[in-house]
Parts: sequence; C-alpha cells; structure tokens
Amino acid sequence: MRTISTVSFFFFLIIYQFIKRFKKKPQSPLPVIIGHRGAAGYCPENTFASFHYALKLGVDYLEIDIQMTKDGELVVIHDPIVNRTTNGKGKVKEFTLAEIQALDAGSWFHPKFHNEKIPSLQEFLDEFAGRVGLILELKKPSLYPGIEEKVGNELLRRGLVSGEQVIVQSFDCNSLKRFHSMIPSIQIGVLVKKISYKELFAISSYASYINLKVTLVNKGLVIRLHQLGLKTFIWTVRNKKEAELLKYYGVDGIITDYPDINN
Repeated sequence: MRTISTVSFFFFLIIYQFIKRFKKKPQSPLPVIIGHRGAAGYCPENTFASFHYALKLGVDYLEIDIQMTKDGELVVIHDPIVNRTTNGKGKVKEFTLAEIQALDAGSWFHPKFHNEKIPSLQEFLDEFAGRVGLILELKKPSLYPGIEEKVGNELLRRGLVSGEQVIVQSFDCNSLKRFHSMIPSIQIGVLVKKISYKELFAISSYASYINLKVTLVNKGLVIRLHQLGLKTFIWTVRNKKEAELLKYYGVDGIITDYPDINN
C-alpha cells in the first residue's frame, strides 16, 4: 500500500508540474487603437476623409489638434501656420473661420482630396461625438488665451464630461491644470517627449494619462506609471514591430497614423 501511495503521489506531482508549465498565462488587455489625426498615413490629416477612414479601420479613439481663429472659433489643425497642410499661407490666428475653411486642406496629400477643408471643432463633434472616443489636443494654447474655456464650454454644452469618452491632452501642463480646475470630471493627458520621475507624482494629481513619445517607453516605466494609477498612450507608432513591442510592455493605447496596424 505504501508503494502504491508513493507512486501515486509522484505521478500526481508530475502531472501537476506539466499542467502548470504549459497552462496559458492570462493575457493583458490589448491596447486601444487611436487614429492619429484620423488615419494620417492614408489621408490628409485632421480632415473628415481621414476621420471617416479611421472609423472604417476600427479605431477606438480619434485624436485631433485644436487651435483658434482670429474670430475666436475653434478649428482642427495641427500646425500654428496653414502652409504645410493647405494651399494658403499664414498663421491660423490671422484667419477668420470663413477664410480658413475656404482653403484646400487635401490636395497637398493627393489631388483626390481637393474638396477637404479644415473642420471646426463644432463640425467635428457634431459628426463624431458619441460614435468613438475622442482625444482633443490643445495645440500651443499659450497662443490662444481663453482656449481652455472655449473647449470646456463646448464639451459642457454637449454633456461630454464624464467617463473616457473624451480626453483632453497637451504638452502645456499649465493649460491642462487650468482645464482640470474648470471641469475635473474630464480626463487629462499630459504629452511628454522626455520624462522626469520626480514629476510623475505631481502629474498624477490632475492627470489620468501620461502619453509618451515612442522612443521613451520601456516596460519598467509602464509598470511605474500603472503603480501611480496613470495610463499611457504611446505616440506616434508607424509599424507593426513597434506595435508588438508596445503590447509586450503593457501600454494602454497606441496612437498611430495606420489604424490597421494590428491587421
């Protein structure tokens, strides 16, 4: 009986170790996919063509840039000047809304996009709010006094002030602190090109996200951010090799010009 009992024990132990070794570990949730200025690798950035194509490719969020015209209207454009992405010349803040929307914002990318224009924030929200998550970047807010209030009022008017349906981000921490003091229920993302570990705790007092340049990220940093209760979206990812590495690191989101990067 003792011999049988001993054999049974060791047989059970071998089976247990085998199962333990080959049992699949639970996988971390896949990072969400954020369309950078829509689908900027395939269409002219920050245009309706780009946003609609990003949705077709299945993004979880659209990421856009917000600036302000001479007549105080909020518009969706990345650069503080219009030269690169339109057929015009000059600073965004020197155009009225009507003037800036008269520019061709598509032909620079390809002639087939010649009808694209610079959207207003109102037009963008009319079309996409409630259909997909939104990441609104306050671009160069120091150029546009009061832009935080204008963006905040537009979101309040539409009831876009809770959950993760809208995230407001910027490189400008002072602007983000002002925005957070106005509407603390809207989640804040701090964009960083370099990281100071001393600043992480302070940032976590008003932000939910630290969104890192892809060259900064490593697994240890992601773990530390998560320990502080912060999430991280990584920008700008342009190939599958980077995307696979970021999944291994456990990042929360990938900001990409190519929203089909996982296909």
